[in-house]
Amino acid sequence: MLARRCVAALTGEAQPRHAPLAPLADQQAPATSDSEAAPKDGFGGRQLLAAPPAQVWQAILDAQNLQASIPGCEALAQRSPTDYEATVKVGLGPLSVRFKSDVTLHDLQPPRSLTMVFVGQAGALGSGQGRARVRFTPTADGGTLLHWWVQVQLSGRLAQFGNRLVEASSRKLSEEFFARFGRVLGVPADRPPPLSPWHRLQRLLARWISLFRK
Repeated sequence: MLARRCVAALTGEAQPRHAPLAPLADQQAPATSDSEAAPKDGFGGRQLLAAPPAQVWQAILDAQNLQASIPGCEALAQRSPTDYEATVKVGLGPLSVRFKSDVTLHDLQPPRSLTMVFVGQAGALGSGQGRARVRFTPTADGGTLLHWWVQVQLSGRLAQFGNRLVEASSRKLSEEFFARFGRVLGVPADRPPPLSPWHRLQRLLARWISLFRK
């Protein structure tokens, strides 16, 4: 409570209940021509990349980089500059599910943002579809801070696993995808993503309060 009151006094604003990620507006790609609304559900994160946005943009369009980044990807072929087909084997609860998937890139705004749409068929088990919004922000040292936001939905028998299991599995796969993609470009091992002003203020307040507890 003390930390929250200090924050409110310093900033003049009410403290958010939680801040594990940047605000939703920072997670989504810039608004498209049809004024697409911000997603109401899903999950996201950030990945620091040791390459400028233009290089990151070219890398994420490369079929070999995508295949190396997608967890469980057994095969991937590029049909057009924005369309791919892939065979992906993923773990979902007690099952190992193989999806025949189409991956399509939408809303391309080089080298700032894009949307990746996944549609996969798993035979008698059902199907799955997802959308990943990706935004590239240049950093002061010439690198890129990659913001991503993912939404996933399953149908058929796969949907019976429940929202919590589906989200947990999807989150793990998404985090692994962007971590792998970061390794393709090279991520400094000793450099986590830069802290937001809110997180920096939290750390300063925590240190200040700890002095009075000694």
